[in-house]
Amino acid sequence: MMLVLALVAVPGAAAAQEYQTTRRSYTFMDNRLTVTVAAEAAGELHVIRGERGRVEVAARSDDGFPGFGLAGSPYRELTLTAPGAGRVQYLVVVPRRVSVSVQLPGERRSRSVSGDGGVFRWGDDWPGDGLEDAGPILPTTSSGLYVALVRTWAPRIVDVPDLAAVRSLSVRVEGGEFRVAASRPLAVTAGDRSRLEVNVAGEPVDIVLYLPAGSSGIEVRSAGQRLAQVTGGHLRSACSGAVVQAPTDHQRWLTVWPEAGRVACR
Repeated sequence: MMLVLALVAVPGAAAAQEYQTTRRSYTFMDNRLTVTVAAEAAGELHVIRGERGRVEVAARSDDGFPGFGLAGSPYRELTLTAPGAGRVQYLVVVPRRVSVSVQLPGERRSRSVSGDGGVFRWGDDWPGDGLEDAGPILPTTSSGLYVALVRTWAPRIVDVPDLAAVRSLSVRVEGGEFRVAASRPLAVTAGDRSRLEVNVAGEPVDIVLYLPAGSSGIEVRSAGQRLAQVTGGHLRSACSGAVVQAPTDHQRWLTVWPEAGRVACR
C-alpha cells in the first residue's frame, strides 16, 4: 500500500547561522528515509531519534556552505552537501518509528540505522580541530534538550533505577504528551502502559520528564524511593531539596538534584 506523504518546511524554522551552523525542520509523515551524504569533505553524521512527525537537520563546517534538501517519491531522500568545506558535521533527528538508511561517500551499499540512532564518519582527515568546540549542533526542543521518547499517554510509574549519572531530574506537568528528554542523546526502552524504565550511564545528564496536563496517579521512582507523585495535575515530593515551580497557570515543575547518586526522601 502506497503511503501518502505531507511535506512542508516548518514556518519560522528556516536556515539560521551560528558558528557556521545551518538548521531546518520538516514535517515528515512517511515511515522510511534515506540519508545520502554528497559532501566531498571529510566529515561526521549523527542520527538520533526525536519527535514524531518531524525531521530536523543541522550542518556546520569550518569553511564552505553546508546544506541539505529533502525530496523524492515514493520514499523520501535527504541529501547532505557541503561545497567548498574542509570538514563538516551533520545532525539528523528522525522520528523513532521511521526506518533510516545512510549512503556515505565512496560506498556502494547503504548502511542501516539502529533503533537508537548512530554515528557515521568518512574521509581520512577526521576528526579535525575547531568544530568540536563550537557547541551543540541542534537541540530537539526549544530549551536545548534531546527528545528520547514521545507518547500520547504516560505510564503509571517512571523508574530511573540508577541516579549516579543524573545531574538533575525534573518532572514537568504541561502540554498534551508524555516525553522523556535529556541534555544529551539518551536511549529509552519503551515498556508497557504501566511502567517505563530509564537507564542512564556515562557522562552526567539532566533529565526532564514531561507529563500531560491534568495527569493523575503517576509516580517517579528510583531505587525503591518515590521521588515525585502527580495527582490531579498537582506535583508533590517528600524529598529533601526538591524545588516546585509554577512558571505559568498551566505549568507545574518539580526538580531534584541527586548527590552521589542518591536523593533523601521520606
